[in-house]
Amino acid sequence: MKRVLLTALLCLLAPVALAATDAAAWLARVGPALRGLDYQGTLVVVANGRVDTLRVHHRVDGGRERERLVALSGPPREVIRDGSRVMCIGTGESPVAYDMGQAGRWSEALAVSEAVGLAGYQARLGGRGRVAGHAVQRVEVLATDPWRYGYRLWLEKRSGLPLRVDLLDGEGRSIEQVAFTDIALDQRPSDADLAPSAPAALERVSPLPAPTGQALGWQVPAPPAGFRLRATRPLPDDGVHLLYSDGLASVSVYVERVGSGLRGDARRQRGAVHARSFWLDGWQVLAIGKVPASTVDRFARTVRAVPADG
Repeated sequence: MKRVLLTALLCLLAPVALAATDAAAWLARVGPALRGLDYQGTLVVVANGRVDTLRVHHRVDGGRERERLVALSGPPREVIRDGSRVMCIGTGESPVAYDMGQAGRWSEALAVSEAVGLAGYQARLGGRGRVAGHAVQRVEVLATDPWRYGYRLWLEKRSGLPLRVDLLDGEGRSIEQVAFTDIALDQRPSDADLAPSAPAALERVSPLPAPTGQALGWQVPAPPAGFRLRATRPLPDDGVHLLYSDGLASVSVYVERVGSGLRGDARRQRGAVHARSFWLDGWQVLAIGKVPASTVDRFARTVRAVPADG
């Protein structure tokens, strides 16, 4: 009888384990697809009550990625990537290139695909469907607690390329969407497709700040589960910028001096991004991130000065 019960239990658990493994296997295909395929298409971004449309060109030359995104709605603007360098045009300044190095993440879908195994997330397979005329497999990367958002990805069945990514709230509702409305896979963009519209070459390069784990006078002693200090940056007058992340979601905490008589607090929200701030005892604390409101509130309320002796 015990052997029969054990066999029945294993039969019940096997599909669950298999589903988790299959989800991880699908997500493992995302990085190689994003980095290694040639494609062109039209991308729609629905966020903050707005709809933006972009034309995307992506090409790989001997392992070197080249990409160009051109806005088809709103003010003229574009982003060009060549290897580890990114140039932004139409932002009100002269063209600027950012050296991404190993710290940059070009695609949110890539970051989500690497969340398997991170604390606070659980991956599972969803159903099948079609996006932009292509057969897809849905994969969900769900938050297991209220401190972070979840994601739903639609991956092209042949290649694993993400054709749609939704950001999910705690109830599983979509609060942001990024999706291709048309895409041509294995269609190699021309040099003209990838060339920036700006006539001049790159004029200046802004390297990303090197991360450091130093507290610099302030810290959040007990951040939400999974979050840890990833980088710090000093600000004038003993202020500091602290960056906390769980490997996918991140929260920036700014501590700066203000007038000693200021007291109060404020909340702000723009789409999925929440901010929480306090003014007290001559300091302003601001926590901001693409996380639920309760998460930035926790960071803003619990940041503390580090004693000089430790």
